[in-house]
Amino acid sequence: MSAASDAGRAPSTPERAVVDVSVVVIGRNEGIRLMRCLASTQAAHWNGSAHELIYVDSGSQDDSVEQARAGGATVLVLDDISPCAAKGRNTGWRHAAGRFILFLDGDTELHPDFVTRALRAIEDPQVCAVWGHRRESAPQQSVLTRVLDLDWVYPVGRTLYFGGDVLVRRDALASVGGFDPSLKAGEEPELCARLRAGGWQIEHIDAPMTSHDLAIGSLRAYVRRAWRSGIAYAEVAQRMQRLGDPLWQREAVRDFRHGLLFTAAPVLFTAALALQPLLALALAAAALALLARTAHRCAWKAPGRPLLQWQYAVHVHLQKLPALFGQLAWRRAQRRATEIGLVEYKDDTTQRRRRTVVTGRAWLKHALTAALVPVARVWRRLIVERWARLWSAARLREAIDGDLHPSNVVLGAVEVHGTGRVSFGQRALIYPGVVLETQGAGCIEIGDDVVLSRGVHIVAFERVALGDGAMVGEYTSLRDANHCRSAGSVRHAGHEHAPIDVGRNVWIGRGATVLKGVTLGEGCVVGANAVVTRSVSAQAVVAGAPARAIHPRNAPAGKPLAEVPAAAPRR
Repeated sequence: MSAASDAGRAPSTPERAVVDVSVVVIGRNEGIRLMRCLASTQAAHWNGSAHELIYVDSGSQDDSVEQARAGGATVLVLDDISPCAAKGRNTGWRHAAGRFILFLDGDTELHPDFVTRALRAIEDPQVCAVWGHRRESAPQQSVLTRVLDLDWVYPVGRTLYFGGDVLVRRDALASVGGFDPSLKAGEEPELCARLRAGGWQIEHIDAPMTSHDLAIGSLRAYVRRAWRSGIAYAEVAQRMQRLGDPLWQREAVRDFRHGLLFTAAPVLFTAALALQPLLALALAAAALALLARTAHRCAWKAPGRPLLQWQYAVHVHLQKLPALFGQLAWRRAQRRATEIGLVEYKDDTTQRRRRTVVTGRAWLKHALTAALVPVARVWRRLIVERWARLWSAARLREAIDGDLHPSNVVLGAVEVHGTGRVSFGQRALIYPGVVLETQGAGCIEIGDDVVLSRGVHIVAFERVALGDGAMVGEYTSLRDANHCRSAGSVRHAGHEHAPIDVGRNVWIGRGATVLKGVTLGEGCVVGANAVVTRSVSAQAVVAGAPARAIHPRNAPAGKPLAEVPAAAPRR
């Protein structure tokens, strides 16, 4: 069944013409939840009202279609490469024959008395839709389910919108063309805005309507659900702005701003802690006061349960982080003229059985880690990869006796000891943990396109020169001086020194040691962990302790020469 059926039309067969209520259930891979949903509609108190049951499937990969047919439902399969709830509901109500459409999600169970009370409330000719209370069927599953259960708690009376479970007049749906099929989320509030613009009103009655199974047993599912809500807020707010409707305008802007603030909060707190601890304490107190205020304002949702009120307050603010990135994802999709596909967040039943239950401190650690992932991403991209590198380059330039060309890339802190007589060429790549030490008249000369890997240690009492294109592996040591032996103090016995010259395109493997007076000829290779005590000719390959020339074919097959381990000395 395609979602492109004509709006407002229904089959005119005699047996369906007398239907009062058409129950339209939508689902995708709901499994046992769908069976419970369909059974609950059959067990409801219809009090003589004729009804029919329609199930619209959005490409399930389980046996939902077969089970729904066995449960007595008319099954429609949504024939669409990009299914969504709006398309499923449109397919269902356009096929229905009832004067009223009862929409249900496949993960809900209908309360037996809701239909009777809803039909009584919708007798008001101004009311086009009636909904009641949706609550979680198993809030004890996890703290995530407990707090999300409170999201369903709304004040009763006339409201601006309804959710996925609702009794609606069929002619009201037809008058506005049904749900907007281009919306992947937030389709109900958008429909409600068009209904209200047509003069209709929406009633939220104080009666149980459905029990719901969120199936959120992991933080990943929680984050994806909040991310999806961010997409819905952004898209619906834009639609409402064009219609001149205030729905979700303020909420979308507020969530976006709060998301930015909460993303920056750890960075601000860390900076304050480092620079002004009292300011950090004030920020922590302000955050606690904000949580207390939210818990107080939401206390009516969980009266007499202070712990749950505080947990819900944390949820209210924590969800704004993934919601922010949902809004950003939607804006990016708008700029690129692309479509965001169906966002599924539920944990599969099998996965939930296999997943280890996380409780107590372990759950808190897991939750905080996941919540801080967006912060870590922003920190890496904006702070580490930009400002921290700039700061490291500034520190290096300040410490050396010379200039540092801007083409040099300094990935992290470099230690400079002694006189600072260090010169750099251009386009060097310098990893964190490099140590450069010059004593007396000694100097270090680094050419163009040189790579100094993490932990490289260079000491110069006379001169250490690295030619253009030289690559020095991690934790390599180049020292042009040795302590003199003495019967007294070795420390104060002085040094013997001779320059080290490293030619162009030399490759020094990880952990190698190059001692005083050594010249490494152009293009030579020094194996990992080698100890070089004598000069090496151009293009030669040396390895071992002390290093000796080896033939390249003696290296292990497929292994880079600079990773050849040091060989034991020959005897």
